[in-house]
Amino acid sequence: MSVLVIAGDDDLLLERETERRVAALVAADSGLDVRRAEAPELDRLPDLRTGSLFGGRTCLVLRGIERLGGDANRPLREELEGYLEAPSPDADLVLVARGTNTVQRLVRLAKEAGERVDVKRPADWDDAGWDRLVGDEFRRLGRKADATAIAAVRLHAGSEPGTIASQVATVCAASSAKVLTADEVDAVVEGIGQRSAFDVADAITARDPGAALVALSGALGAGEAPLRIVGALTYRFRQLLLARSGADARTLGVPPTRVATVRREAERFTPGELAWCHDRLATLDLELKGSDLPDEVVLEIGVVELATSRSVGAPFNPLVH
Repeated sequence: MSVLVIAGDDDLLLERETERRVAALVAADSGLDVRRAEAPELDRLPDLRTGSLFGGRTCLVLRGIERLGGDANRPLREELEGYLEAPSPDADLVLVARGTNTVQRLVRLAKEAGERVDVKRPADWDDAGWDRLVGDEFRRLGRKADATAIAAVRLHAGSEPGTIASQVATVCAASSAKVLTADEVDAVVEGIGQRSAFDVADAITARDPGAALVALSGALGAGEAPLRIVGALTYRFRQLLLARSGADARTLGVPPTRVATVRREAERFTPGELAWCHDRLATLDLELKGSDLPDEVVLEIGVVELATSRSVGAPFNPLVH
């Protein structure tokens, strides 16, 4: 490899992919001289055409190239573009971009000179992708976790890679179990007082709007991010949909002893209601990202609707339930 550009929109996933690629380069060349820099902090591009002081190859990891789009950084950007038109075969250049709209020419030249990798979060519906992401975090820390532990992390952390990584690290630091399970995850999360998103989900599946609002207030008061709460609720409803279809413990991501409980929770919803709730959560996610209303108000409306039993297709009036 001579030039590699890694692009994406999530800082943690960009960092993981970058370190994975650099580790592979080091494994192939133990004498590789790896240097790291933030692009906007440089006045000029470090020399990549001269060998390192130790006579080996040089690898420059340059982060933040998306911030080179302005006039203030034009000299460095143009120098970098000039290098990419004829990169040194004796050096490796890894460019890391959180978005590429501002530096499209630079990224195009980098791709033409080498390789481009796009790092993306798993799609909302890609349960296998999210499971791999959680599992990779456990493996990165040298720990083993079963399917129930992975499911528990997803339930508590939602669909924010940074939150997932933080929670996995906390569980690994707190538990010495040889194989981590949902019990270890739940014990650690409860112990640090971050089970509030789970409490909201419990109240909704109990079909108790009042309790759901109380749990939501506590969650927000404890600092839970609104999108994290939505992520936890989305995971719970996918689990209920799977239970309604007859999924086993492995597919549900729960211990065998809990399967009957999850199925009973699914039975509390009228025909079509689980699918309606899943769609409502997708709408709630969009509303949080673009509504003029305060996040708390948007969440309260959504939580009341999700927790209140309904006949799908009929006019909704929570006062008559």
